[in-house]
Amino acid sequence: MTRLTKRDIDQTSAGDKEVVLWDSSLPGFGVRIKPSGVKSFVIQYRNRHGRSRRVTLGRYGVMTLEEARTEARQQLSAVSRGSDPRQDRDEGRSAMTVADLADRYMSDHCEGRCKESTIKAHQWLLDKFILPDVGRRSIHELRHSDVDRLHQSLKETRYNANRVLGLLKAMYGRARIWGLVEPHIDPTTGVRPFRETRRQRFLSMEELKKLAIALDQAEADHAINKTVGAAYRLLILTGARLGEIQKLKWEEVDLANGLILLRQHKSDRHGAKAIPLSQAASRILESIERVDENPYVFVGKKDKQHITDLQRPWRRIRARAGLADVRIHDLRHTFASMGISVGGSLPIIGGLLGHRTPQATAVYAHLAADPLRQTTEQVGSVIGNALGL
Repeated sequence: MTRLTKRDIDQTSAGDKEVVLWDSSLPGFGVRIKPSGVKSFVIQYRNRHGRSRRVTLGRYGVMTLEEARTEARQQLSAVSRGSDPRQDRDEGRSAMTVADLADRYMSDHCEGRCKESTIKAHQWLLDKFILPDVGRRSIHELRHSDVDRLHQSLKETRYNANRVLGLLKAMYGRARIWGLVEPHIDPTTGVRPFRETRRQRFLSMEELKKLAIALDQAEADHAINKTVGAAYRLLILTGARLGEIQKLKWEEVDLANGLILLRQHKSDRHGAKAIPLSQAASRILESIERVDENPYVFVGKKDKQHITDLQRPWRRIRARAGLADVRIHDLRHTFASMGISVGGSLPIIGGLLGHRTPQATAVYAHLAADPLRQTTEQVGSVIGNALGL
């Protein structure tokens, strides 16, 4: 145990279990590091009844180390005089602010339940929009008009506006469950989300051929490596989401049965998601060299890590192909549109995209002789021919 430094905090990660780094210069003061990566300053002490108590002071990054050490020194000094900061905090719930509620929502509700990407998205919305505007307001005093004004102020970015509204609604939902506000209190009630126009962009056969040429040329010129090129091709051939391919592990790939079985995915947090592999998709995976001691199919620059940036090279690829308006997610749309064009029904395409919930054990037998298999093979053949696979 040593005196905490910013470098210690920055360089320490939690792995699979929570870690607390304690400060030798101020006993009882430390920083708690969650497996999700969230780092919060804490104090730990015994109250006058001998019970161990832990209180969160604030989130690292919002609060500096020196600010936290000063706050900890003050609170631990109060403990030595007989105070109980945890009890004082609980009794002061009536004065809880939106910022306080946000901190508890993120630590007590999101951590352990939400995916890392969701936690980061929530924190960005809080830091960028919610806390600067209404963070200091009491949770009992935030009015419908305040939420409506905040929502309207973001109307130029409707997606962000609606995500802010949804996050506030979820926070107050938890506040009611925790007994922090009365059951009838919800300042988001009556604030209607903006209508969002979904952008649908599909690649034509001619555009797929242009993309194939651009990928081949970029690999030949070493503008991208073979791993990056394989990732884009697999995205097109499976209709999978970007994060699913980036974080794909070899243990989730079953080439013998022509399947990818994802245990963590967006469609359903409880069941596994099965992605049937066409012959073209299987050939892509078979061509990828495995890296010792790295569980991921598409390895990153750091040891035992997956590839993290497919957006930057994608901008170069689409520029080469003359497809400046095409996003990576449009490859998923293209897979779906090709599926429909070869006769796949909407339920079948929905199944291939993971819009329905497959059960991990039943899905193998179901897919073996299922129309899903036929459709994915047809789509793979069409796209594979366009890509020259």
